[in-house]
Amino acid sequence: MVILASFAVCVTVNMRTRAKVQVASEQVVSIQSDVDTLRALNQSLRSEVEQLRTNPRAIELAARSRLNMVRSNEIVVPVE
Repeated sequence: MVILASFAVCVTVNMRTRAKVQVASEQVVSIQSDVDTLRALNQSLRSEVEQLRTNPRAIELAARSRLNMVRSNEIVVPVE
């Protein structure tokens, strides 16, 4: 009887441990996917920063699109 009870406890502990390991491995996969996505985003942001530091055309495009800036010799005609 004692051996049977010990065996049941061991099986229960083993099943719980396997379930926790499976959940943890799924979390690792999910987190790794998030890390890969963030690394790609960081790389694209680094590239954009480098372009804004070195490329006058990129600076102009960013100023026009993000800050709604225009050159001094341009006329702005608002369209609604």
